[in-house]
Amino acid sequence: MELSSFMSTQVAQLQQTVQLSIMNKSLNMGAASAVQMLEQMPAQQPAAPHPHKGTTIDVSV
Repeated sequence: MELSSFMSTQVAQLQQTVQLSIMNKSLNMGAASAVQMLEQMPAQQPAAPHPHKGTTIDVSV
């Protein structure tokens, strides 16, 4: 095997390792950002009352 062929194989493996490392860090940063946004969200407000439920309607005719 030629030296240049051996070195090109190593360079390709190194590039793949670096790409995977960068992608992994990017995913971790994205997950951390999502967690941070969820923690900063205000507490959920109670749901708005239903416009008809629970009201008394006079149906005398």
